[in-house]
Amino acid sequence: MLVRGKFYRPILLKKLNIIFLSFFLFFSLVNFSKANIEEKLLNKYKTINTLHFDFIQKIGEKVDFGNCYIKYPLLMKCEYPKKKKSIIANGKKFAIVKRRYKKIYYYPLKKTPLFYLLKKENILEIIQNYKPKTITSDTIEYELLDNNLNKINIFFDKNSLVISGWKTTDAYSNEVSFLIKNSKINITINNKIFKIPREEDL
Repeated sequence: MLVRGKFYRPILLKKLNIIFLSFFLFFSLVNFSKANIEEKLLNKYKTINTLHFDFIQKIGEKVDFGNCYIKYPLLMKCEYPKKKKSIIANGKKFAIVKRRYKKIYYYPLKKTPLFYLLKKENILEIIQNYKPKTITSDTIEYELLDNNLNKINIFFDKNSLVISGWKTTDAYSNEVSFLIKNSKINITINNKIFKIPREEDL
């Protein structure tokens, strides 16, 4: 028994060392992989100046479809064909244009979560200074509070490294989910499309 104990302890220690080393290597590789993904995402987003994409928007139980143009900084136009509606951010104002009713509703862009999302510097700051909330096989998710204490979840496609959507809460406490599909980056966009029309021209 004494002989067995004498040799058994070093063998046990050796096995424990191997297990510890395996865990250490595993977590080191995971952390390196995350850091590598974040660096690639940061470098990719630095090159993006415009976006064009299709979207699926869900507010509560309501689902809408359409397409959007984004030009950094602070320019956005989204069309909702079935509703004959568009939303436009022109850098200062945020407008909901309802052609069917010939009505336009104006809001200060600074008071909306889009003000944060439409500044590329903010996106770069998030990637650089925040840790992802989750990383899956398809998506990198960040969660933060904007200057108005609105919670925003921002999603990036893990393969293309382009923004793939966001999730916020609207003024009526409804969850707003915005899923981006078929993105095209750095296409030429004329600033005229971000001009808010007049009601009399609808």
